[in-house]
Amino acid sequence: MTVRLTNGVDRVEVDPDRGGRMASLVIAGRERLVREPCSHMVEPMLAWGCYLMAPFVGRVFEGTVQWDGTKAQLRRNHGPHAIHGVAFDERWTVTEQAEDFVALTCRLDTRRWPFGGELSQRFKLERGKLEIEASVTAERPMPAALGWHPWFVRETGDMRVAVASERVLVVDEDLIPTGETTPVDAAHDLRSSRPVDALRLDDVYTEARSPAVLSWPDLELSLAFDAPIETVVVYTHPAAICVEPQTAWPDAIRLAREGCEGTGLANLEAGQRLTARTTWTWRPR
Repeated sequence: MTVRLTNGVDRVEVDPDRGGRMASLVIAGRERLVREPCSHMVEPMLAWGCYLMAPFVGRVFEGTVQWDGTKAQLRRNHGPHAIHGVAFDERWTVTEQAEDFVALTCRLDTRRWPFGGELSQRFKLERGKLEIEASVTAERPMPAALGWHPWFVRETGDMRVAVASERVLVVDEDLIPTGETTPVDAAHDLRSSRPVDALRLDDVYTEARSPAVLSWPDLELSLAFDAPIETVVVYTHPAAICVEPQTAWPDAIRLAREGCEGTGLANLEAGQRLTARTTWTWRPR
């Protein structure tokens, strides 16, 4: 059963049983999130709504984690690789609830994430604004990252996206980062708002500045963020566009182990917490 938040005509539905994700976001009377899994995805739970990526984001090469003497094999849910964390299909527990607010928690299963730990999320719907916060708390030293993966409904007409970033990650044919960045070229430059129909992207924008902005013909949605979020992934799918604020690069655990700097990966001690926030605001166009 979903938890419904309302404020005026706007509505958010959060599904504790399916990853604690936003299952619906209705703004100005129209659904803005994809509510059913998009086609051509290996794992349907990866391809709808808006879910938290934790305690890692994006791809992990061959699903292998090596950190501080621990080596583990994660579930490979994207070909030979692991992707988007381990909480997007877990059941979450509602700890607080009001008409316009909900808080949830989720224990990290050591069979899926060898270090354990606990996740929390908070959603607060206000007039013209949605505040989202997530945290991961370590039980033992561990690497950590957080991010959100929204699948926004893609419409015909004047739909646009903007991300203030001058660089993207260099990736291989499996979209695994090499650890290098490169300046955005004409095909990837989103510093000025660009029509979605002209884009074919699955790219990691680094050193990004708040906010990222997505516009439908009738509405402008601003995704604001602050440190430690400095990375935004943009993915265009025939039925959706994903604009994903996150605290670290994909495959950051391997890259950090290999000496790559600037990945954004957090190195938590026992009892430490990584927290990230994003605030979505909207206005008619």
